[in-house]
Amino acid sequence: MIAGIIIAFAVIGVIFLLYNYTYQPLGTQNTTQATPQNTQATTINTLIKNFAFSPQTITIKAGSTVIWTNKDSTSHTITSNSGNELNSQLLSIEGAYTHTFNQKGTFNYHCTPHPSMKGTVVVE
Repeated sequence: MIAGIIIAFAVIGVIFLLYNYTYQPLGTQNTTQATPQNTQATTINTLIKNFAFSPQTITIKAGSTVIWTNKDSTSHTITSNSGNELNSQLLSIEGAYTHTFNQKGTFNYHCTPHPSMKGTVVVE
């Protein structure tokens, strides 16, 4: 009987020691959290409607793809202001142009038949 009581106290003592060893009071917990970063490439849809690109400016990660879809009543292009990163053919109504941006930078573009239509892709 006494041996049983001693064993019970020994087990309770071990449990108590283990609990205190692994227990961390709330005030001492490490609350530093890593900020998740979105490094995944995505696909962004841009509409051409009412003689405008919508959205006019987009920000994406390198490796992302942009799809421009012409929902306007006339044909349009997606043409780089400088260089030849963007150079679509004339997009008919419901036509689409797809481009994947692998380089970081800012890419300004316009519609050749309607130069007042402007857009920007910022690649981070």
